[in-house]
Amino acid sequence: MDKILRPWRHYVDFSGRSTRTEFWLFIIIFYAVLMVLAFAGGVFSAAAELDDPADTSISLTIIPMALWILACLLPSIAVTVRRLHDSDKSGWLFLLTIIPYLGFIMTLIFGFWPGTHGENSYGFDPRLGEGTPDYDAPEIFS
Repeated sequence: MDKILRPWRHYVDFSGRSTRTEFWLFIIIFYAVLMVLAFAGGVFSAAAELDDPADTSISLTIIPMALWILACLLPSIAVTVRRLHDSDKSGWLFLLTIIPYLGFIMTLIFGFWPGTHGENSYGFDPRLGEGTPDYDAPEIFS
């Protein structure tokens, strides 16, 4: 559950690293909710058109989807930048997603690319936990 909620809790944190699991769970949940909203909006739009065929209620589909996309914009950028950091790449490579086709391919490559093992220049290895503590256990109780 932590890997699902971490992108939302750290939505403005562009430092550190994200695992492949965390990245792909965020992407899968994003598109799953988007598809559910599109389906539900389509059903409601079809029902509204049966009542009044002249009334096109496209907003029943577009508004919830647009709000979901806006809500996910900053967390998706942050989790992608942290995913790039996991493979010891600069987060500025995220700007390549602006380029059509290349951005999609880049996201797939770095989404599946294994991260560097151990600590790198962007922080500790997220698969190993929160890093090594700066204290020994006996120091806490003394």
